[in-house]
Amino acid sequence: MPHKRAKRSIREEQRTLNAADQAPSKSAISTEAIPKSVSRILNAASVREQFQEKKRKIASGEDTGEKDGRGKKRQRTDSQTKPAAAAKDVKGKGKALGIQPGESLAHFNRRVEVDMRPLVAAALQTSSAQSRKVKKTEIEERAKAKAAKPTKSKAVDEKAERSPSPSPVDKFAGRATEFQKISTSAPRRLNDIAQAPPEFKKLPRGAKEVDKLKPKGAAGTGKEGVLSMAQKLMMEEEREKVIARYRALKERRRAEGGVIGDRDNGDDDDE
Repeated sequence: MPHKRAKRSIREEQRTLNAADQAPSKSAISTEAIPKSVSRILNAASVREQFQEKKRKIASGEDTGEKDGRGKKRQRTDSQTKPAAAAKDVKGKGKALGIQPGESLAHFNRRVEVDMRPLVAAALQTSSAQSRKVKKTEIEERAKAKAAKPTKSKAVDEKAERSPSPSPVDKFAGRATEFQKISTSAPRRLNDIAQAPPEFKKLPRGAKEVDKLKPKGAAGTGKEGVLSMAQKLMMEEEREKVIARYRALKERRRAEGGVIGDRDNGDDDDE
């Protein structure tokens, strides 16, 4: 392979054949192209002398070939410019691209891009035209295939009619296909009369059962029938007041001459 390094024996043999003192090759530093910016710096003195000489000739009225005696550029006619441009194009097309002496790499890249731009545009146009042509042929082939499909399907249908295939086994044959109807799910009719109020066997969601035997205020306390000392004192005071009123009522009736039965006397004695 060309990118592989040769064997050591081959390299040593080649070194002995070439010897040590050889002429510089094309890639030597002495023959390498120098960029324009570097050449201007190296040849600054000669460039300055050329400029001074040109200035002296213009001042004396001599023809330098670039400007006329008045210091203005000469205008070329179309008959002079067109043949020169055509010759330049032919020369550029026939000549291979390569870096020129004193030309930098950036200038060379720009020149190559300018020269290759029309070729790239032409290649893009041809490729787009070819792709459109391929798409058009594909669409035509698909249309032809669709037009040819019905004939095949008709032939298949005729074969199917001649030799009917066995019916497939239904896995869900024994299962019910409709929901069962329940009496409660029957819709209500208009103007129905209820025979009895509804009976709720279960409490509604979120409702709590209330014990009717519990006194009011005792539900939810957690301590049923347990009285505090203050409540007991209040009940004792009320009891004493009731007993005192009852005895006063009996005394007033006795004073008025009323007679209280034996039952009342027995109750009084007990109290």
